[in-house]
Amino acid sequence: MSEITFELTPFTTKKESGRKGIVGPYGEVSLGHTRIKWPLSAAKPLELRLHGAQMPDATYTSLSNYRPTLKAPRLLLDGTPVEMSFKSRAFRKQDRVLRLSWLDRRYDYTVTGLKKGAVLSRPGVKITTERRKNPAGKGLCSWGTATGECDATDLALAILFEEVDTIELTTYAAAIEVFNKVTTPRRPEPMD
Repeated sequence: MSEITFELTPFTTKKESGRKGIVGPYGEVSLGHTRIKWPLSAAKPLELRLHGAQMPDATYTSLSNYRPTLKAPRLLLDGTPVEMSFKSRAFRKQDRVLRLSWLDRRYDYTVTGLKKGAVLSRPGVKITTERRKNPAGKGLCSWGTATGECDATDLALAILFEEVDTIELTTYAAAIEVFNKVTTPRRPEPMD
């Protein structure tokens, strides 16, 4: 395949929120997690699931009090764990990359800016997503373009991270972390 384009629109029901849309030849895809009306005071495991007749079974679990995050993540594709890592202390944009490893595939996931979009890539495949105002009303739509020899697994990963809060991958998060370290005094060690 040379190029696939897709649009994911936000949806909310009484029990679930997420995104859904038609993804080229792979048909209708929905991505959702349990809806939490009011943010909880303590983070709890929150599960995000990808549904699609021609997509692999994908489940992402993380600690969150509102929507999925990169805190204590666990990702399964067709029941096989996906290894994830990123340098949380890196400051430059090009160093704040989420690296994914599944079977014999290696991916790099980078965000293009705060609530702007992202790029998922592996050799021969590049999937770019961007966020735009939803023409139907509330929220931001995700618009995506996949180039190269991409398959359902590549698209599933890119789509899955559209509903994950990836602020930790931005330079904004790095700046906030540095600011907090400078302005927050360290607690003294307890004396015995």
